[in-house]
Amino acid sequence: MAFQDLREWMAKLEAENELKRVQTKVDWNLELAEVGRRVLAQRGPALLFENIKDHETTRGRKLFTSALAKKNRIAMMLGLDKDAPREEMVRTVRERFKQTVKPVRVESGPVKENIVMGADVNLFEFPVPKWHPLDGGRYINTFAGIVTRDPETRQLNMGIYRGMIAGKDKICVYMIPQQHWGLHYLKYQERGEAMPVAVVYGWDPAMPFVAGTPIPAVEYEVMGAVRREPVPLVRCQTSDLEVPASAEIVVEGTISPDPAAFEDEGPFGEWPGYYGWSRKRPVIKVGCITHRNDPVFRGQLEGMKPGVISEAGYMAFYSHAALLWNYLESAGVPGVLDIVPVPTIIVKIRKTYEGQAKQVAAALWGSWISLQFAKTIVVVDEDVDIHNLRALELAFRDRVDPKDDLVVYPWTAGSPLDPSIAWDDRDEWRYGTGLQNRLLIDATIDWRKHPVRPEWGNRRYPPPCAETDEATTRLVDRRWKEYGV
Repeated sequence: MAFQDLREWMAKLEAENELKRVQTKVDWNLELAEVGRRVLAQRGPALLFENIKDHETTRGRKLFTSALAKKNRIAMMLGLDKDAPREEMVRTVRERFKQTVKPVRVESGPVKENIVMGADVNLFEFPVPKWHPLDGGRYINTFAGIVTRDPETRQLNMGIYRGMIAGKDKICVYMIPQQHWGLHYLKYQERGEAMPVAVVYGWDPAMPFVAGTPIPAVEYEVMGAVRREPVPLVRCQTSDLEVPASAEIVVEGTISPDPAAFEDEGPFGEWPGYYGWSRKRPVIKVGCITHRNDPVFRGQLEGMKPGVISEAGYMAFYSHAALLWNYLESAGVPGVLDIVPVPTIIVKIRKTYEGQAKQVAAALWGSWISLQFAKTIVVVDEDVDIHNLRALELAFRDRVDPKDDLVVYPWTAGSPLDPSIAWDDRDEWRYGTGLQNRLLIDATIDWRKHPVRPEWGNRRYPPPCAETDEATTRLVDRRWKEYGV
């Protein structure tokens, strides 16, 4: 089903007992994030904070988070039964990611209920948390959709990119030049023009689900397919950018083409679980804010410890699995049966030729997908349960020859957030992205070393010995109660 706005989505969650209103006063400075962190660890409900210190009477008073940090809530977002199996969810996302539904343009909408311009702009009027102790400031862009337009093709892009409040009317942003909005910015730089930017906070959950996925299509059109209804767009006040008409908050501004205007951004607690580093980075100079009455700010906590999954991590488990699967299919890689996309990409295949695992890795590493992830890829045969860590460990033990089955792809464009990369190799403005080595673990059976053997029932490996024959199994099943064990 399509949710018309964030409020309809919250109402749905509350009706399903999947939302908790926190009415006790909490401090935006670390306390709010720690509450969210503990609820994520418990795989608890979405949270709506309604009483935030210093924001009792400001323009924005509420913060909503963790709505997609659970399997059943992602199923609800897709309009499926909340207990839908993972296989159905990934299949549904795969199908919808192959479709597009064009947006519709409308004259106005609830996001225009309040229009704040010029000297009246004050980002500190919204309850933006300090998420981690060593963060460089209050990070306003953690789950926001950032909209830019290619100055040549006029195509809109929306992505999720981090940003820190650098002043009442400034957001310093982490921009990688080889991401879509970074490519737009480079074109504006060549023209000597400031780039218009719009930042959208809070709308249908399809927005972050799509904007947080590196899809090659127009995000608004894919959102329409995911929600099975066109996205209603309204023109911004200060540019020709377009944003969802019923969004909670939209911040409009420009980024100067002059690198001398860059300011310090970071550090920030990032998705690998470490702080991202501080550098001089681009700044959105905010000229206008539009928002609904009593707007709800939308944010998310990143930087989880092992065993705790962030909201973005939950989304990626479905969105990135669908994206990778569709891409491998379009690249002509046959036999893909299942994919675990994060933190390591694990691909299960029905192997039909030797070298198939290398084709999987080569296809992914040669695509736009690899700019931010796909550092390590594991490929296994169809008899391995890729959702069972013990089964994967046994595949590594029994089917991987370190000499032949570990393939290193050196010195490639990759994620500057990888903490294993040398400091100088992380400089996104020197190299356009980070410089990263990659690894394929081919955990499929090597056909050259293990030919089919008739004495093993035409298997390449000896038959497993952990189970008995069917006749004995039926005998023991029939007599089980007699054994008294």
